[in-house]
Amino acid sequence: MPGFPPSKRKAKEEEGGDINITSLMDAFTIILVFLIKQFGTSAVEISAGYRPPVSNTRLAIDRILPLQVRQIGPDAISYQISDKPEKAERKDPNVGYAQLRADLKAQKPLVDAAVVDEELKGAINIVCDKSVTYATLMDVMKSVAGSGFFKLKLIAEP
Repeated sequence: MPGFPPSKRKAKEEEGGDINITSLMDAFTIILVFLIKQFGTSAVEISAGYRPPVSNTRLAIDRILPLQVRQIGPDAISYQISDKPEKAERKDPNVGYAQLRADLKAQKPLVDAAVVDEELKGAINIVCDKSVTYATLMDVMKSVAGSGFFKLKLIAEP
């Protein structure tokens, strides 16, 4: 029957296929807030007085043993392993930072036993103050590698 308009019931059924944007936005907002809350927690607690350099990357930090290093003289550093007391050491020209190496060797079995992920065994986060020179950082990295930690991760301020 060509003269009759289409029924309203048929038109309403066709309109039902649209997505409700309000509910979708609510769901995305909840997911976004959850992710921001989870991502905002810091994996490394930096002690007062340490100011790491600034970085442009935003990679995730693994929760592994932190080593905080500050330069206090031309060949002298102050370091803190995890939550242990801070220690100072002067570099020996022949062996480097021997006390740092010994302290890290003592921590290695405990750290490897606590780490569940096999990829993180032998890994350490190194947090250096802005005052640390590249030469000192290289000497610290040699001492860290000499103690059995071969996966070194340098932490910078975002």
